[in-house]
Amino acid sequence: MSPPNCSFAEVNTLVGILQMAVHIPTFILGLVLNLLAIRGFSTFLKRRWLEYASTSIYMINLAVFDLLLVLSLPFKMLLSRDTISLPSLCTMAESFYFISMYGSVFTISFISLDRYLAMQYPFLVSSLRSPRKILMTCGVIWLLVWAGSIPVYSFHGKMEGFKCFNNLSDSTWSADIVFPLEVFGFLLPLGIIGFCSSKSIHILLGRQGHTQDWVQQRACICTIAVSLAVFVISFLPVHLGIFLQFLVRNGFILECRAKQNISLFLKLSLCLSNFNCCLDVFCYYFVIKEFRVGIVAHRPSRSQDTTVTRA
Repeated sequence: MSPPNCSFAEVNTLVGILQMAVHIPTFILGLVLNLLAIRGFSTFLKRRWLEYASTSIYMINLAVFDLLLVLSLPFKMLLSRDTISLPSLCTMAESFYFISMYGSVFTISFISLDRYLAMQYPFLVSSLRSPRKILMTCGVIWLLVWAGSIPVYSFHGKMEGFKCFNNLSDSTWSADIVFPLEVFGFLLPLGIIGFCSSKSIHILLGRQGHTQDWVQQRACICTIAVSLAVFVISFLPVHLGIFLQFLVRNGFILECRAKQNISLFLKLSLCLSNFNCCLDVFCYYFVIKEFRVGIVAHRPSRSQDTTVTRA
């Protein structure tokens, strides 16, 4: 716990202003882009174009998670400003926020793995990429994030007069919660995405000189690299901030200025990660478009969905 003379009032005031400046355009842009993405990819499913089905399902699932995060932002801005008198409303908003964040992380991981396997073992994995099995995979993602959100319900313990998304209980910052969150919520997905992205780039580089559309594939390589960078920039600061705050709340960091800086860093990192819901639409729409042209052309048949999806 912070000593009585260690005030976070200035940090909270500054963060409140920055949240308004970031969250309002993020809400507007994210709402429009993700609704358009859901509508666009739903068109492929309605027209029963099987070669686009699996990719479309993954992308719709991602857009739904991002849309859920966008819709949670107004609650985050309003409920974090004053003490809350409806704990259930606060819990619901916090739950939706973290479910959407980690739902996006897991969806990116599965899409990256799916893309790599489709490039490396196109015939072996073709039977695993049917729309029904992709739907089941998305269902598993939803079950995982809902089950992982259980600790949210004890974020504030039995305290009264707290601010939503603030004043988390000491039990929330225990090693039993923080370490699994860091490992399974970020480090493991980062390893999967990094491995699959590097392997995919290596495969494309190996095709240099053996294909007539190298310019197209070079653009695909750039898109994969940019997408990986966006993921790291969006989520690495957040999980670094969570770890530092864990050290603060468990008494490893005691200096007041350090605590204030860590609190500011964590809250600013969360603001930055929220904008990922807008960047997702741009980055991965072009990944799908680029790889359909660059990879599907090498397949003997377009009867199956062999497109490379999200980085």
